[in-house]
Amino acid sequence: MEPFRANLSNYRLSLVVPALFDRKSLTGTLTLSRGALVREFRFTGGFLCSASSNEPREHLAQVLCNLGILDVERSAAAFEAARAVCRPFGAFLVERGFVDRARLTEALAHKAREAFFDCYTWESGELELIESDTSSLPGGDGGVELRIPLGSLHRDGLARLREWRTFNEIFGALDLTFRVHRDMAVNGRSEDEEALLRMAEQNATLGELLASAPEGRLFAARRVMQLYRRGVLSPKAQKDPKAGELRDVEKLMAATRAHLSEGRYEAAAQIAAQLLELAPIPEACALYRDAELRMALRISDEVLSLEGRLEFEPIPRPTPAHLTADDLYLYSLLKSARSVREALRGAAMGELAAYRSVRNLMAAGLIRARPMADDERPRRRTSPYGMPAIRG
Repeated sequence: MEPFRANLSNYRLSLVVPALFDRKSLTGTLTLSRGALVREFRFTGGFLCSASSNEPREHLAQVLCNLGILDVERSAAAFEAARAVCRPFGAFLVERGFVDRARLTEALAHKAREAFFDCYTWESGELELIESDTSSLPGGDGGVELRIPLGSLHRDGLARLREWRTFNEIFGALDLTFRVHRDMAVNGRSEDEEALLRMAEQNATLGELLASAPEGRLFAARRVMQLYRRGVLSPKAQKDPKAGELRDVEKLMAATRAHLSEGRYEAAAQIAAQLLELAPIPEACALYRDAELRMALRISDEVLSLEGRLEFEPIPRPTPAHLTADDLYLYSLLKSARSVREALRGAAMGELAAYRSVRNLMAAGLIRARPMADDERPRRRTSPYGMPAIRG
């Protein structure tokens, strides 16, 4: 078949992918390139089965470190050993017992998804689709094939695109710098958030903050957004609400206060976040922090009750379409983290969004809590962010 070629300045990936839905048994290779960066995605029967990239941060060794599956030293040593015996890195990891096949598949799926989603933001570059009549395309790293439905990839890709648009509307130029308000910072910040604050204090630009996360720009952007909403970071070049937005600000502020007083903390946080899309309004930051803190208090005992009790089921193939990429990312974090609280606090999506993913995973049957013995039952209430416990 003749390859389909297009320039991404005319045909964004978000427009091309829906056209591929008509090819229910799509089998072929989609290549996307921008400058020196080249990514290949191989599809079989409408499922993404493998992906490759020449971007160093998307190397499997780096992804395994980001997910906490291997530490840096062990990953580097395994990579050198695999290269010495001329074996694919993934196959070597499984054969030598560094990583079991299920965890390798999780890492490869995460790598493939994040690379695919990033291409949705490209506004320039080249696209080439070469379809094939055969269903036996080369497998992934070490012969591990994925089965990720194209439909769920497109859904999550559009969600990421909307997330980036909101982020860019708030912050704008990459040369933006920030003020740091440590008096607004709560205890228990993650190491990644603390690293961003230190960079911001040294007058790092937004572009430098986004480039700092080994997992990729989106993960840094989410942490910047969380710190902004809490009032810990504020842009030095602030924008003010437009004249037509002032009435909306007053209405939204009143609605946020009403939700807080009635105990609807999640709704209050969502409206406060909308306010902060208009401008960095100090009262909106205070309302967001209050709503976030109260929600965290509400779920703290439930999170504590899960510690040491989570059991994991293998992710079925194909991946359940109703689970998002963030749900599956958190699944891998939970398996590697020393505690549930550590995984939730370190998740770039934010602690409360991470907790919603825990519930999604439990509803899907991928994780469950084993029954609690009498001597395991919590006897105290815990507050979020590692603050002192209050005896119940």
